[in-house]
Amino acid sequence: MDLSDPPVTALYFDGRSSRARPVMLSVVGGELVMCGEGVERRELLVVLRLPEPLGRSPRLVTFPDGAHCEVSDDAALRRMLARSGHRDAPVVRWQFSRTAVVASLAVLVACLVLAHEWLLPRLARQVAERVPADLATRVSDETLAMLDANVFGPSQLPVARQQALSARLATLKQADMPTVRPQLLFRQGRPMGANALALPSGLIVVTDELVALARNDEEILGVLAHEMGHVSQRHGLRLAIESSAVGLFAAWYIGDVSALLAGVPAALSQARYSRGFEREADDFAARLLVLNGIPVGRLADILERMDGPPEPLEGGSRTGSEHSRSPFAYFATHPLTAERIHRLRAAP
Repeated sequence: MDLSDPPVTALYFDGRSSRARPVMLSVVGGELVMCGEGVERRELLVVLRLPEPLGRSPRLVTFPDGAHCEVSDDAALRRMLARSGHRDAPVVRWQFSRTAVVASLAVLVACLVLAHEWLLPRLARQVAERVPADLATRVSDETLAMLDANVFGPSQLPVARQQALSARLATLKQADMPTVRPQLLFRQGRPMGANALALPSGLIVVTDELVALARNDEEILGVLAHEMGHVSQRHGLRLAIESSAVGLFAAWYIGDVSALLAGVPAALSQARYSRGFEREADDFAARLLVLNGIPVGRLADILERMDGPPEPLEGGSRTGSEHSRSPFAYFATHPLTAERIHRLRAAP
């Protein structure tokens, strides 16, 4: 030991009683020397266990027979051991290295971002594809019941008009595209305003306000084609499943998605699709509209009005600013609408 190193104070516990004895520790010739009142002990450093410190708790030095010392000044102990040639385990040294701590945090953040942006969406897609049709129907029915109780009102649209729109949608050719068999339901949107909402089973809820806002049926079909894209890619289920990361991993590993889907109705009723999901649904809609001889610009036209200043509706109600103050305002305009409109108008 370097003679300039003062001994390190510690409390010694012999492992047979709870009595703490004050001792002094020093290192001589590769051995830890402990001296105190009625206590003297020497042990080779290589047989001692020095667990990593836990926060500000005393550092433990454990002997082979189970006795141990508690050292409150860990820095002094580390200096003394370092001069003797002893080195802590890498994990202990990293705790006291600012560079290592910063690097570890950077790696952790990178892993979290990677998991959120890459791993979770892929697992959610796999789990969503495993959801059986009966479960998707149950989730859709529960979501619709929740929205009927808290958001929607009964449709005032004439039955003949509802049937005409349903019949027009049924005539759309899908060719080699992923087949979606939507079923239309009509409701007063109230705080949701002019919009349509796709549920996992293929139900598409169309609001009276959307029908009133449209200048022709082709605009309505454009919105419905977009919602069919969400159904085709199972966007609603994927988004809701992603919101429960722990449940997602369990469902992916075990293969049982029923427990995970318990919270899906609430998640679906408050869902906001990502930029990627909206693009996929718009691309589906564009292909479907072109296939049926409908200008893609029809969808862009109605999106502009849904995102723009309020327009009068039948009966004197309005969409727009009054809905933007509602908790359900996000239903009234999908995110990044301007970008979507630009892409749709640029479509061939």
